[in-house]
Amino acid sequence: MQDLIIKRLFPEDAEHLSRLLTDDDSAYGRFFTPFASDAKSLSATLASVKQDRFWGLWFNETLAGFFMLRGFDEGYLRPSFGVYISPNFSRRGLSKLALEYSMSWCRLNGILKLMLKVHPDNTFAKKTYEQSGFRFLEVCPRTGHNIMEKTWDGGK
Repeated sequence: MQDLIIKRLFPEDAEHLSRLLTDDDSAYGRFFTPFASDAKSLSATLASVKQDRFWGLWFNETLAGFFMLRGFDEGYLRPSFGVYISPNFSRRGLSKLALEYSMSWCRLNGILKLMLKVHPDNTFAKKTYEQSGFRFLEVCPRTGHNIMEKTWDGGK
């Protein structure tokens, strides 16, 4: 039996993260472009993190996916959730696990809202987000992705 481990990502994980992001030529991989995916750029991104969070999903010492909450470092109170799972590990519940982990982390830290963007053709993800209580807000004018938000008690 192998263990699934969730741990924060740091600059020394940049090579693994780069490999994860660049080894995918699927449609999903082409739509996921939050930042440059080369190891040097990723190392710099991870080194610059102050309050944002990047976590890796490790299975058998392989980075199966990662997820993040970004926006804190730019002063936003409502972070943006992002998740990327390797096609080799898709459809095994890791995206949902990442979302649940992120929502729990937010609640534990007194964060009352969470937003995300999802490509309009990613019907599986949209359904997952809707089932988790996210609601459509608007279409991002820059990317054309749907912007969705979840608010907990006390959030406006």
